[in-house]
Amino acid sequence: MAIKSIIRDGEDVFVCVEGRMNHVVIEDIIYVEHNSRTVFLYTVKGVIYIPYISLNRIYDVLGTDYLFQCHKSYLVNRIYIERIDRTENCIMLKDYLGTVAIGRKYKTELLRKMHYLP
Repeated sequence: MAIKSIIRDGEDVFVCVEGRMNHVVIEDIIYVEHNSRTVFLYTVKGVIYIPYISLNRIYDVLGTDYLFQCHKSYLVNRIYIERIDRTENCIMLKDYLGTVAIGRKYKTELLRKMHYLP
C-alpha cells in the first residue's frame, strides 16, 4: 500500500506519495481524473498519480473555489474552461488541453456555477 497524503495550504497543494513530495499551485491543476482506484492530477507541469484515494477525498481537500465536479470521475478547474458544449455534454479546455466529459447528474449544477443558468 502506498503511503499518501494531500494537503492544501492556501494556494499551495502538497501531495506526498511513497515518500515523494510534490508541490503544486492550485491554479496549475487543470483537471482531476479518478480511474481504476487511482487519482490523476493533470497539471501544467505534468501528471501526478495518487493511488487508492477517492475523488471525494481530493474534492474535500482541494475545495470548491477552483474545482467543479462535472462527472463522477472528473473535477475540472474553472480557470481552464474555454467553453461548455451542452449538446455533446463536454467541457472544452483552454489552449487545446483536451475535453472533459459532463455527467447528467452534474450538468445542471455545473452550468449554474458557471453562470449559464440562473
